Amino acid sequence: MKQDNKIDVIAFSPHPDDAEMGCGGLLLKLKDKGGYRTGIIDLTRAELSTNGDLETRKAETEEASRILKLDIRKNLDLEDANIVNDKESRIKIIEAVRKYRPEMALIPYHSDRHPDHENSYKLLKDALFISGLEKFNTGAGYHRPQVILSYMLHNEFKPSFVVDISEYYERKLKAVGAYKSQFYNNDTRKVMTYIASKHFYEIINSRHQCMGLKINSQYGEPYHMEGSIKIDDPIKFFDYLKIQS
Repeated sequence: MKQDNKIDVIAFSPHPDDAEMGCGGLLLKLKDKGGYRTGIIDLTRAELSTNGDLETRKAETEEASRILKLDIRKNLDLEDANIVNDKESRIKIIEAVRKYRPEMALIPYHSDRHPDHENSYKLLKDALFISGLEKFNTGAGYHRPQVILSYMLHNEFKPSFVVDISEYYERKLKAVGAYKSQFYNNDTRKVMTYIASKHFYEIINSRHQCMGLKINSQYGEPYHMEGSIKIDDPIKFFDYLKIQS
């Protein structure tokens, strides 16, 4: 992975594997179609995960990063199951944002079954805003991403838009599947957690198919944006809805 500081798109992930699950398709597509530099910043090392250990998770993270062709992957070493919106945590995020200066930030949706996912949203939203305040001094120039999008994990939401990831879905599944200690892989020896069940895998697969159907494609990845989206030519913009014969 290259070490040049400027990264166009950064996905913030409460635990290693969340960004792969929520926005792996978009990261792959932006890298391939637009040539954008991409990265993931993990907030924790998921040290409290029921299955696996830190060494296993580290190797899995490296493999997933390779599949996604990331330019950077960093970890802020916040405490798993205790993500709090305090000054110390915000500064860690702000320093990363000001170092890499992304144009787009991808963060978890505000409602989720895992408290770390919900707490990450508020922490990240506040830190990303503060990072754009010139007088908040960290020794680096101020910067705020132009676009902040929320990706879907467990709880579903009505998307602001859906990205067609049909061309990248299999690679996204490989990146998610790199976390063999966490997700379904026919290993009956592991503790059967919620995300390790075959039912969870089937639900996620069906969700991507359902989202794809909504945009007349095979697989889709949903995103939520706080704000309005400008469209200059609605007829041309919605051309993708035409049913192909």
